Amino acid sequence: MFFPHQNPLPKSDIITTPTFEVLLESVKSDVLSYLEKVAPNDAVAVRETFENEAELLTKFTEAFTVILQSHFRQMNAQAQQMFGMYATDNAMVDLIASQLGVERQILAPGDINAFPAVPAEMESNESLLTRYYLAAYALASTGTRAGYRFHAMTLGGRPAVKVESPKANKVVVTYEFTEHDNAGLTKDAQARQVTPGVVDCFILTHAENGMPEQSLIDATQEYLERDDIAQETDLITVKPPLIQNWACKAQLYIRPGPDSDVIKLAAEKAVKEYAARQHRLGGSIEPSMLYSVLLKATSAHRGDIIQPAQPLRCAYSEAPHLESVKITIFTENV
Repeated sequence: MFFPHQNPLPKSDIITTPTFEVLLESVKSDVLSYLEKVAPNDAVAVRETFENEAELLTKFTEAFTVILQSHFRQMNAQAQQMFGMYATDNAMVDLIASQLGVERQILAPGDINAFPAVPAEMESNESLLTRYYLAAYALASTGTRAGYRFHAMTLGGRPAVKVESPKANKVVVTYEFTEHDNAGLTKDAQARQVTPGVVDCFILTHAENGMPEQSLIDATQEYLERDDIAQETDLITVKPPLIQNWACKAQLYIRPGPDSDVIKLAAEKAVKEYAARQHRLGGSIEPSMLYSVLLKATSAHRGDIIQPAQPLRCAYSEAPHLESVKITIFTENV
């Protein structure tokens, strides 16, 4: 499905920052228009001053334009944080997700009693926004692919609802929110109908290569079978995915100057970040993307991708996992 935060629309002109030249001419024009109304005799002199770059008033106007341009950037950045497709600030992403009752999950609790204290590892903004956009498909129950995916990725997210009538003409509805021991463990999920009424749901974890433990599979199965979540017409089975291991081996060529060890570290980091983004069900590893990622991260002028030689494109029940990275740096004296 389409996720706006992964494929954002072009930014509107209303939240773009004008160039210095355009903004400077606008400031000068506004100043002259104001003077022509309140002090027409001074307008001609100020216009001549603006044409002289050495005049103090001209320099003051240019400095004011730089300040105004910075103010535009700040206001535009704040405006973009109000939209999920552009938001990058953690607090704003939390606020946006809370509109549909979605909270950031704890991946690892950390240890506040350790010295130094170990902070909790929290769900990334991209993962939280993914669940936020999926939440709209799960407002009623599962049944859709997106609905199954949301619930499998958000164990314990739906409260248990109890309806009681303690006496005539009185109905009490109780929403019980309980913490789920396995919340935050599932990184991705995909569900497909294999035959009429039969649905397979594959789950991938954050840890290591993504293979879930049986306890998580069982917990997900139990959660999706709740009478307020499962479809009566669906027989759903939660399954582990098939992990497709791959290795990256590449050669990069740089000009004299940069330290090759520093370039190698940057290249390895870039490959691992790309692998982490693609470590999902249905992910793909493209040699052309690896080539682009490596050149962009290292400023090498050329390179060779030795492994993988062919694209690795996974099905909805599979996920690619990076096993090793080997980058060789060559310096060319040209």
